[in-house]
Amino acid sequence: MFKDILLGLVVCAIFFALVEVILRVAGVPARDPADDPFVGFAGTKPLYAVTSGVASTAAAKLRFFNEASFAVEKPANTTRVFCFGESTTYGHPFDGRTAFPRWLQDLLQASSPEKKFEVINAGGISYASYRIVRVVQECLQYHPDLMVIYMGHNEFLERRTYRGLFEQGQTLVTVRSLLEESNTYQGLKRLMEPLLLYVAKSPESAPLDVSTGGKPRGNRGGPPRSVMDEEVSAVLDHSAGLDLYHRDEEFSRGVVTHFAHNLRATIRLCRDAGVPVIVVDPPSNLRDFSPFKSEHGTEMSAAEKSRLDERLQAAVRLVGKGDWTGALDTLDQCIQQDPLYAACYYWKGKALLGLGRKAEAREQFVKAKDLDVCPLRCISPINAEIVKIAHEERAMLVPFREILDRKVSETGDRSGIPGNESFLDHVHPTIAMHQVVAELILDQMIEHSLVKPSGTLTSQDRTKLYTRGMASLDKRFFLIRDLNLAKTLKWAGRKEEARAALERVAAPLDDNPEIHKMMGSFLLEEGKHRKAVEEYRKAVKLSGDDPQMIFCLAVAYGQAGLKDEALECYRKLVYEDKSIPDAFANLAVLLLEAGKVNEALDVLSAGLKAHPESSVLFGPYGLSLAMAGKVSEAIPWTLRAVEAEPGDAKQLYNLAGMYALERKPADALRYLDMAVQRGYANADMLARDPVFATVRDNTAFKQILDRIR
Repeated sequence: MFKDILLGLVVCAIFFALVEVILRVAGVPARDPADDPFVGFAGTKPLYAVTSGVASTAAAKLRFFNEASFAVEKPANTTRVFCFGESTTYGHPFDGRTAFPRWLQDLLQASSPEKKFEVINAGGISYASYRIVRVVQECLQYHPDLMVIYMGHNEFLERRTYRGLFEQGQTLVTVRSLLEESNTYQGLKRLMEPLLLYVAKSPESAPLDVSTGGKPRGNRGGPPRSVMDEEVSAVLDHSAGLDLYHRDEEFSRGVVTHFAHNLRATIRLCRDAGVPVIVVDPPSNLRDFSPFKSEHGTEMSAAEKSRLDERLQAAVRLVGKGDWTGALDTLDQCIQQDPLYAACYYWKGKALLGLGRKAEAREQFVKAKDLDVCPLRCISPINAEIVKIAHEERAMLVPFREILDRKVSETGDRSGIPGNESFLDHVHPTIAMHQVVAELILDQMIEHSLVKPSGTLTSQDRTKLYTRGMASLDKRFFLIRDLNLAKTLKWAGRKEEARAALERVAAPLDDNPEIHKMMGSFLLEEGKHRKAVEEYRKAVKLSGDDPQMIFCLAVAYGQAGLKDEALECYRKLVYEDKSIPDAFANLAVLLLEAGKVNEALDVLSAGLKAHPESSVLFGPYGLSLAMAGKVSEAIPWTLRAVEAEPGDAKQLYNLAGMYALERKPADALRYLDMAVQRGYANADMLARDPVFATVRDNTAFKQILDRIR
């Protein structure tokens, strides 16, 4: 019996092995490495537009990328290198003129002046790995000799869901991933796709597609994928900003899994095209940059959170006084009370550093970074994937994180923990560190015989090269740095530091519309609405009526109580420009406040037609439907808004109210509890809100109300 089973298994294995060989010989392709099983995209436009044989950065992409151009057909005797990544590769808070691709170009040309080199900066601001892999795939058609990848910091910038991934179970995910690499699987998939599409389109099996008014939408089987906007839509770009970030372990695990897939796919795309890859392991500012957002455990009461906050502030004051031991004792008490509060570990690192316990301090700084609820610095699991995958896929690795530690030990504060001596903010290196990255990449190119320099560049040669490069930049270029730094810091919630950076350049850059836009935003937060309006008017004028500036002015008008002026701006954007989905959403909200529900529905319908996958429209459309008495139709839209942004307490509150109106108390109380966990705290509003009349006498409702009173 056992022998028969074993023989059957052997025969099956041989059969499928033969099928695999035949399909490979027949040219049935295996899985496209760029195929992303985790997310889809609402649309795509190439990074480069080709005219008369020259590829140039497309106009629509200049918000995110440096301007670049090169011949589609690579000139003879030319080595072409593409550098991909995020804002670090871009050169933020400067631009490509001080980024490592520029210095690599200069180093290569100086080491072999008889040859030609093209180092093309393809780094995109706020781009994450799932967007970068698509840019890499595009650039492979331009005959590169080397691809350089520097990424890992932006993986949490945009919201998507990995619910379907984890519903399958990790074992099934692993098995499916292995099968998808085979030609046999891909061949069967091609045969079955027409049938799967037919089944998916049937009303009984297809998921509800609220973007088409509740009509079914097929998804080719498998778990549902998030659909990303054509361009970056960062959570921090939303008005609620940091408030939308909350601890989400499932999402974090999905992010790491997705990143690993994308890095592996990027390397394999290049390897299949015969192009070598260098991967950079990115470091972060550990010592001098505290977590963007710390979050208390959900089981803690308001009183316990308040006491811990007071104790933490006391510890911070002790650190400021140099009482390292006293601070350490207090911080240990805080951590014992709330072991997931990131800020406690940052300040514990400071105290340990003061006591000279450097290795322990590093551990605390890393833990603070990894527990940051708004992780805008590459977390340790992603760093680990970069090192592991580069080794497994035989890509060249630049261990910049490790090398930077050594450099800090030699030239910094001797702690070996990187801080402000190496970074301009949380992740963007100083110009000197960009030069170090360029040198490390050059060393890898030489070591692997990708270039054979005709001469050796001494340290003096490199210093002269960098000095010449810096001399080519004018004073205004360095002023722009502080403006961009202010924008980044404010975007990430570091308002005091942002204001200081902005004030340094406000006068000399008075003709820059971004200066007035930022000044307006600070004035709005201070409640100085009329002054904010004046700043935004200047920004609109200086920008030549840029739609984004008009949108900001409309927001300022609304907050200043100038509703007619706000409506005029929004209508101009909605009916003439149509490029900003938030304009449709904000106009609809103003119309709802005025009781014009039908007009709001018309505006949102037009918005969804122009931007069908823009999640900013889902919530307002659901609210409009509910106010029109169509609560059952409103719920799917609001659910979709919550799934797109689970940190939005307002949407959770609205959803709870809709379920209460539908007399579904369990769902109403569940989402209301989630809203409170996400920060909803208006007890007076909740106590008198008529939509909760059906659950007001429920014990669980009273308990929720008591929690936020």
